[in-house]
Amino acid sequence: MADCDLAQDNSGARDTRAPFGVMRQLRYPGLDGTVLLEDADDVLAALNALMTGWTPQVTTLAELGDTPDPSQQVSKIRANGARFDLHSPWLDEPLRGLMTASAACGVVADMSQAFCNQYHGCLGLHCGAVQINGHLVVLTGPARAGKSTLISRLTAEPDMTVFCDDILPVMEDGLAFGLGLAPRLRLPLPATVSPAFRAHVDRYMGPADRRYGYLCGPNIAPHGTRAPVSAFIVLARGQDLPAQLHRMEPTEAVQHLVRQNISAPGEGTAHFDQVTRMAESLLCLKMVYSDLEDAVALLRRAFGADVLPAPEVSIAPALPAQIEAVVHPPASLSQRYRRSAQVAVRAVQDDLFLWHATEYSYFHLNVVARAIWTLLEDPITGAEIADTLSEVFPGADPDQIARDVAALLGAFETEFLIQPDA
Repeated sequence: MADCDLAQDNSGARDTRAPFGVMRQLRYPGLDGTVLLEDADDVLAALNALMTGWTPQVTTLAELGDTPDPSQQVSKIRANGARFDLHSPWLDEPLRGLMTASAACGVVADMSQAFCNQYHGCLGLHCGAVQINGHLVVLTGPARAGKSTLISRLTAEPDMTVFCDDILPVMEDGLAFGLGLAPRLRLPLPATVSPAFRAHVDRYMGPADRRYGYLCGPNIAPHGTRAPVSAFIVLARGQDLPAQLHRMEPTEAVQHLVRQNISAPGEGTAHFDQVTRMAESLLCLKMVYSDLEDAVALLRRAFGADVLPAPEVSIAPALPAQIEAVVHPPASLSQRYRRSAQVAVRAVQDDLFLWHATEYSYFHLNVVARAIWTLLEDPITGAEIADTLSEVFPGADPDQIARDVAALLGAFETEFLIQPDA
C-alpha cells in the first residue's frame, strides 16, 4: 500500500454527510476497478478537491441496479457516525474512525497502488517529483528526510511543476506518469518555515485535519502528464548543514530504486534490468541540507539550466551509502545449503544483486558476501564456508568469521535465496 499515515481521531467532528443510505460508485479513467463510498459525500468532495485532471464517473447504487462486486473494488469508504471506515484490499482489517481528509488519503493510497499494479512493467516509486526547466527531478529518502515538506514548498514556485509527493508511476517505456494528486503536508508547519511559504499554505490548503493537509497549489501536473526522468536525488536532512549535492554511485542508486518501488516487481531478471537501466541513464545524486529555502535555491540553480547539473554548481564526492539494514536470525553452520533455483543474479560495478523470482526478495552483496555466494555454487555447509574464509583471511578472528557467515546465511535463507540441501 502506498505511504499514508492515516489519522484516526474523534475530536472536533462535524457531521455534514449526505442522508443515510447514499451509496456511490466511482470509476476513474485508466483505473481498473472502482471506489465505493457509502454515505461519504464529504470524502467525494475531498477527492475532487485534491485531484487535478482525474474526474470520476459517479453512479449511485439505485442506478447500478445490483450490489457492486467486492472483487472489483479498489477501495471502500463507509460512514461510521461522523467519521469513516476504510476497507482496503491491502489491509487485513479496516481502519476505523477516520476524519474526512484521512479517509480521502486512504482512498488515494489504494488508487495509487492499484494503478501501478495494473500496468505491466510499471515502477511505482515512493518519492516526490518536480519538473524544473523541463527536467523531471525525483526526490526520495528515508522517513523524516523532509520529502513531502520540500515538495509542498516547491508548489510555491510558479515556474516548476509538481508531479507527486508520494507515488510516481514510471511506465514500461521509461516515462513518468503524473497521477494529478496534490501533495500532503504534515501539520502544523515547522516554526522555521518562511513567512512567504506559510502564506502560500494558508492560501492553497485543501482537505485537511489536525495532522495533515493537502496543498492544492496551481502548479500540480494534471493526471496523465508524462515526462522522462532526468535526475534521481536521495535526501539527507541534518542540522546546520549547508545544502550540498554529492555524487551517488549507480550501485547505491539501484538499491534505493528497488527499495522505493511499491509495485510487485514480477519476473526478477527483467525487473532488475529495468531498474538498472534507469539508474545508469540518470544523474544520480544525494542532497544534504538543513534549511528548506536553502534546498530550494540549490535545486533551482542545479536544474534550472539546459545542461545538468548546471556548470556553476559544485558536486561533492560521494558520501558513504546509508541503506537501512534488516536483521535476520543466524543460520546453523552445520547445515548444508544450496542456492535456490529461482534466484536471478545481476552485477552492477563490483557488487551483485540477487532476486528471488517468486518471493520478490532482494539482496545486495558486497565483495565478501559475493565470495560466499560463489562458494554456494555447489552444496556446502556454513562451517566449510567459514573455514575457507579463515584460510583466505588468516589475520581475521575465526570466531568472528563464523558469526558473520551464520548471519549472512541466515539472511539468505530468510530471503529464500538459499535452502537446506536434502
